[in-house]
Parts: sequence; structure tokens; C-alpha cells
Amino acid sequence: MSDDEVSWRQYLADFHRDRPGVVEAVLSRAIDEDHTPYRWLARAVGGHARTVLDLACGSGPMSRELASDGRTVIGLDISDAELQLAVERGPGPWVRGDALRLPFRDGSVDAITSSIGLVVITPLDALMGEITRVLRPGGVLAAIAPAARPVSPRDLRLLARVSTRLRTKPQFPGPVELAGFKRTLHAYGMRRVEDQRERYHFTVTSRADAELVMSALYLPQTRWSRVEAAIELLEDKVERKGSVDVTIPMRRLVAIK
Repeated sequence: MSDDEVSWRQYLADFHRDRPGVVEAVLSRAIDEDHTPYRWLARAVGGHARTVLDLACGSGPMSRELASDGRTVIGLDISDAELQLAVERGPGPWVRGDALRLPFRDGSVDAITSSIGLVVITPLDALMGEITRVLRPGGVLAAIAPAARPVSPRDLRLLARVSTRLRTKPQFPGPVELAGFKRTLHAYGMRRVEDQRERYHFTVTSRADAELVMSALYLPQTRWSRVEAAIELLEDKVERKGSVDVTIPMRRLVAIK
């Protein structure tokens, strides 16, 4: 089956039904100096933002990061299973909905955040149309997404070995590196004000850690036996070295309407 034949809608629905919270479980342990990707994204939202919409909120990590007196953080996701976890872990409000048909008035939110949503929700043009519709003039879009860099030569060697075991790389419905995103922003009346990258590390110290990090990857065409082979690779390294760092490069984009 080719990439074009992947039923992403069904795959994502099944993935998040069967593994709710797995992405948060990994990214909340991915560290660069003093912060996780969620904390890094939260830092892009100014204190003036009173109403924040978190798209593809998953189990709600950004709502907890952004919580403050006088601020309402609305988490929106299409997955019932993810939202059930979000309800258990944070105050909400939570909305089950489609990011391509946002149930909010025009110009009703001060800021929109999204962790990974820009490479998962497609088509991107339609998503940007909804984002710019509900953002007020001067409102901020802040998003993080997986990136191809920065990585070190050592990182590349490990990632290449993992990919060899998997016989593929992690995949997303939208383009990694968000090709043409600056043009898309311009087309929807938004101005990019920041484009930064960070290199996070998830430290694997046990087989359970290896299973966790591998289970958080989107691998729609990969047999479990190949995933098991990648887990065993990490497990072998832990047995020899005590731990192994899996690099997670991320990109943060901030734009103003």
C-alpha cells in the first residue's frame, strides 16, 4: 500500500482510541535544558491572551501549561478517548469537534495553540481558513511540530538504525517541515514572527520506555514485528549502556493575524 492509499482519518481515529495519552506521555518526558515541548509552546503565548483555543488538544497537556487566573483555555479534539483523559486531568472546558469546522464565532479567541496539529489536520489550507476566522485581529497562532533537524551525527546514527529496523520513518498526513507554510500564512492574512527549532531528548532506561516511545509513532504501514525489532534495538543499548537518548527535533512557529 502506498502513502497515498493510507486512510489517515481511520488510522488516526484507531490510534488515538487505542493509545490515548501516549503522545503526551512521551513529549512530557522529552527535555531540553529546563523545558519540554509543551512548556516551550506555552512560552509563545503572551499573558494578554484571555481566551486560548488549543487545537488537537489530545489529553490536555497544553491546557494545564497555559492555565492562569483570568484565562480560559478551550481544548478541542475529535477523539473521545483523548478527551476522556483530558477531563480527568484538567479543568477544561473541553470540546469534541473537527478543527476544519470550528464551533466558535468569528474573531472570538485571542490565541490558538497546537502541538503537532499542523502536520496531522489536513488539508492545511482549510485548517488555516478556520484558524484565521476564529482569531481576533492581532491574535496569535503558536504551534509546534516534528522537524527533520536539528540532529547531531550521533542522533542520526541511532535514528537510522531504528528506521532500518522499522523499514520506514514515522509518517504524518501533512508534510513534515510544513513546506510552503510561510506562503500559506500570507495567503490567509497572517504574518510569521518566529520560526525556531529545539532538540529534545527522551531518555530510555528500560524496555517499558522503549515500548512507550515506539508506540507514540505514527506507523500506518508497519507490522508490529518491525516495531518489536526497533524496541529490541533500544533495549539492547540500555542493557549495554544503562540508558539511551532518543532525539526528538521540534519546530516552533508563531504568527500574528
